[in-house]
Amino acid sequence: MANINILDKTIFNRIAAGEVVEKPASVVKELVENCIDAGATLITIEITGGGIKRIRVTDNGCGMDYENIPKAFLPHATSKISCLEDLDKIGTLGFRGEALSSIASVAKITATSKVKQNESGSKLVIEGGEIQEHTEIGCVDGTSITVEDLFYNVPARAKFLRKPKTEESEITNLVSRLILANPTISIKYVVDGKIIFHSPATDLKDAIYTIYGASAVESIVPIKYTYQNLINIEGYIGLPSYTKPNRTYQTIIINGRYVNNKTISTAILNAYEPYIMKSCFPFFVCHVTLPLDKVDVNVHPNKLEVKFENNNLIFGAFYTPISDILHNLSTQVRKYETEEIIEQKEQQIDLSNLKIVKENTGKQFDSTIVEESPKDVVQYATLEEDEEEPLKEVKFDEERNKLMNSLSNFVSTQNTDLSVENNQFASEMISIATKEHIFSQMDLFEEKKVDLNTVKIIGTCFNTYIIVENQDSIYFIDQHAGHERLLYDKFKQSFENNDMAIQSLLVPYILSTNYLESDFVNNNLAIFKDLGFDIEPFGINSFKVSSVPVLLKDISLHQFFNDVLKDISKNINLTKSDILKDYLERSACRSAVKANDILSKSEIEILLNMLNQNNQVLLCPHGRPVIIEVPSKEIEKWFKRIV
Repeated sequence: MANINILDKTIFNRIAAGEVVEKPASVVKELVENCIDAGATLITIEITGGGIKRIRVTDNGCGMDYENIPKAFLPHATSKISCLEDLDKIGTLGFRGEALSSIASVAKITATSKVKQNESGSKLVIEGGEIQEHTEIGCVDGTSITVEDLFYNVPARAKFLRKPKTEESEITNLVSRLILANPTISIKYVVDGKIIFHSPATDLKDAIYTIYGASAVESIVPIKYTYQNLINIEGYIGLPSYTKPNRTYQTIIINGRYVNNKTISTAILNAYEPYIMKSCFPFFVCHVTLPLDKVDVNVHPNKLEVKFENNNLIFGAFYTPISDILHNLSTQVRKYETEEIIEQKEQQIDLSNLKIVKENTGKQFDSTIVEESPKDVVQYATLEEDEEEPLKEVKFDEERNKLMNSLSNFVSTQNTDLSVENNQFASEMISIATKEHIFSQMDLFEEKKVDLNTVKIIGTCFNTYIIVENQDSIYFIDQHAGHERLLYDKFKQSFENNDMAIQSLLVPYILSTNYLESDFVNNNLAIFKDLGFDIEPFGINSFKVSSVPVLLKDISLHQFFNDVLKDISKNINLTKSDILKDYLERSACRSAVKANDILSKSEIEILLNMLNQNNQVLLCPHGRPVIIEVPSKEIEKWFKRIV
């Protein structure tokens, strides 16, 4: 039998360091979180050589006195908790007492600190976990910790460090999240002597400007919501037009702690899905406050993951308000005028190819979904990041700031109640960029209503886009996108009202599951039955499906249930929309008129009447615009009638 050995502290500290100190970014995270817990209002982060060579973090927090500074570097030493019960309601960012001792065991540390009431401070020097110097010195209030030569005494770990630039990039990403999580703390970030970030310590909007720049600030709307008197959400979400190709523009802060959480990310993405293109991801920075005993942050030493007592509650807290905001953003718009700088390009236009609508038969619309209530269609403009300076006497930045202030004031006064009935803020507004013509400025001016039932029908182009005119604008309407949205809404409403026909299966489908999947299906049987699935238990971990909704009669049930069960680990109850969204989209797309379908004037009038319904979403189910407006002023500028 092998002897059981008690490990030396240098060994178990290095083992612990393997979890806590994975890379230079881990060191920065732990040091900055200690600064925040110490009540700092000013924090400076300096790195050299990607943090491998040197990291220095300085704060103006409460500091440590001569007796306590060496204790901070002992294993399991912390001022954050004192008893077992404290773990159930952790309100500080740090609490394990592992970080400083782990860092000190694999690097060279120089720490200075002073408490306000003392005349002098303290200096502590540690190498490889061993104290080399502990003296009194003169220094400013607060704490400064310098970490040098990370993993100098652990070659096996050092060889896995990446290139300095790669490590630097990860630290930069981390610091950006820390700034967003702590908008009222001034954080200065310096890389190899160059200032990268310096947050103003004012509010979250300014913090977003610091990290992402003006283009982000111009493309976000605020969210402020209390869910079931338990969960408070405050922050900013991006307009549907402001999407990114990955999730790196998404930040979640729980009780002041930046975290990664699939439940919240999924809820927000699901809310955005009807309004953005596939493979695009929304922008958001959300601060969440909830009771400490409803969330467990003691999941992993890096503290980036949390567990919630009730995932469904968290899902609903995000999905509900964001869905309401986005719905309003896609149905109501305030009117903007766009200013354009046009690059002159000579083009020859064959006027004989212009097409006028004729009374010929085409695909018939389902006019049963036409309502009498009018819909106001107004213009929406997007601002390009690489636009040029407009040729105006007033500087573009000044005009843009006026616009954003007006937009912010409008939202702050109108958006306190996020229900569909009470939120009057405008939807995603769509502008046109015809070929090389880029609209480069947005000027807020008087809102103007447009009734599609009173516009003049000009014709169609490319047998795809309907052209209509009112007194000061031309509208291009994508006939397929518009009809697809109408059919999608109709199909969805039929399901929500339990109004969809049912198709019995000649041979029942047997769904075989494992224990977790079986439990998931049992928990959602009511949802499946409401949708028209006759589904019942059929032996151990199996279910018999005897009927399906007619809309899904031709689908592969095997693939359908695979799609439904793929995310069971998120422990979220299903909704009808969750299950059927993709299938409703496909059915609407297949049933709608297509590009190149020739429509008669009467059919166009029917389509316009349907799109004129009150509260009608003007994006197709895949997120593409239905209507784009070109003001007459822009056309006159193309022909140099005005400049």
